[in-house]
Amino acid sequence: MDKRILTTLAVSALIALPLPAYAQAPDYAALRDAALSDHIKPGYAHFDEKAKGLDYKIKGHCKNVGEAPDKLAAQDAFHGALDAWQAVQHIRHGAVAENDRHSRLQFWPDQRGITERHMRKILAEPVDATITDNFADASVALQGFPALERLLFDDAPLSQHLIDGEKTSRCVLAQAIAHNIASIAAELKNAGPRPGDAKTFVTDTVNDLVVGIEFIQSLKLKLPAGARKPRPFLLENWRAKRSLRNIEINIRALRELYKLLAADLVDSDEKIAQILDAFEKVEDDVRALGENAKIVLEEEDGPKRLRALSARIEQLRDGIVATLPKSLGVRLGFNSLDGD
Repeated sequence: MDKRILTTLAVSALIALPLPAYAQAPDYAALRDAALSDHIKPGYAHFDEKAKGLDYKIKGHCKNVGEAPDKLAAQDAFHGALDAWQAVQHIRHGAVAENDRHSRLQFWPDQRGITERHMRKILAEPVDATITDNFADASVALQGFPALERLLFDDAPLSQHLIDGEKTSRCVLAQAIAHNIASIAAELKNAGPRPGDAKTFVTDTVNDLVVGIEFIQSLKLKLPAGARKPRPFLLENWRAKRSLRNIEINIRALRELYKLLAADLVDSDEKIAQILDAFEKVEDDVRALGENAKIVLEEEDGPKRLRALSARIEQLRDGIVATLPKSLGVRLGFNSLDGD
């Protein structure tokens, strides 16, 4: 990921709010346990299930390479696994922060075309089936959804090694990527919480909520919409035609996380209701645009519409930043995107 983008995103999210006096501190242990049991663990369990299905379908697709394999089934499995990942993509602390797991699953945005360069290089020669054995040591740009998306949804030939019309090197690489995604998903499902106090966990979770919203606003919408002209090839998962589908899933998951974190803040009922309503309105706005933001950007007013959606999401983030950290007695100071 481009360090300049990350610096801009991280700096814009650096906030230090004065903490109010409390008659009684929030129950951080209860908040931590709720976040784990109701949000993080079930999210990772669902991702693990769908990633296993993806691994199985890719293996089946490549096993039947000479028998007109059903690529649609593999694509459907890709969508299912990516849906599950998008629902937990905002989580950046804990197990996913270890061993570059987040970047290995989705190395994006990739403005410098690193994934393409690595794929062209590795597919220039026949890919050995043993690549799976040490694939976790391969470039992070090759290990996750963007690289697999390129193999499943891009018609451009990246390999000339054909058997019965199927690009066998692509299949070997696709199997390695799908197996890697499934392995990381299993690690996330099985990992326990990292040592640390409950307040630190809650602080990290609030950070993930706010950065997750800004990640959508700044990188998924504002960046590809462009200031002067649209840049559709910077959309997330544009080949699979699902850039807006991702955002709809993101917003729904972030709303549930916000609702969980704010559940016991009875002194802020009206503001919480307003923010939950804003989440719903944003989700409706995203759904109204369809699933494929590339089509939107091809329309005359498309870039303007995406920029307007970005602005509404930024307002939502600002509303959360102005209230939730103060109510929970935590300070926001983000660097969770650094190093991706």
